Amino acid sequence: MKKKILKLLIFVFLALTFAMLFEHLHLYTYLNLDSFNRYHNQILGFEQQHIFEFTVVYIISYIVLIACCVPGTIIFDLIAGFIYGPFVGVFLVISCYLLGAIVNFSLVKILFRDILRKRFGHLQHLVLNERGMSATALNLIGLRFIPVIPFWLLNILAAILGIPFWIFVGTTFIGIIPTSIVYVLIGHGVREHMRENQPITMAMLTEPKLWVPMVMLALLILIPNLIRSIRKKLKAQQQMVKDQ
Repeated sequence: MKKKILKLLIFVFLALTFAMLFEHLHLYTYLNLDSFNRYHNQILGFEQQHIFEFTVVYIISYIVLIACCVPGTIIFDLIAGFIYGPFVGVFLVISCYLLGAIVNFSLVKILFRDILRKRFGHLQHLVLNERGMSATALNLIGLRFIPVIPFWLLNILAAILGIPFWIFVGTTFIGIIPTSIVYVLIGHGVREHMRENQPITMAMLTEPKLWVPMVMLALLILIPNLIRSIRKKLKAQQQMVKDQ
């Protein structure tokens, strides 16, 4: 009970500190669409002048975040599309995520396997398939497609459950391709919108270069869940027939 109260107090303190800094530094005048529209030329100019340094920091940051199981790298996918375009952006995102996942997988397997097995071992039914490693590999790919569990947790589970290295690499590579493409395309769509000297507004969501990848993202989430729901209904019907 005391630990929960202490955590709550720390959270409140940090929230108040952030709010005070936000107000004192007038950050609200910068972190909005109007300010972004006003300064976007300066932002793009700075990016072009320091593209090499930015790329190095981007790659290292992405790999470290994935290796350390820090969630929220979607913003990096959007930035890749915005800065590098669809082809280089997708290549960078997939490469950085894959390298970070390999580092994470290796560290967990070598240093933290026993500790994390106690913490997450009860989730093995989400990954392992009783029909063998081939079925487990397909399961891993499916879990990348469907956001049932966070990617960082899936990396840990693969390491503590003894998934072979190359199966982990292959399934991770295949599994992250669809969402990586979609997020990069969204970031690229924003960049193309800005190149036409149009302001960033909610109305831009009506443009095909933005709503098409968003629809694709929605389908990636909905279709597998619909398939799983249909399979459950078919199994239930088959069970009913057997019982009769």
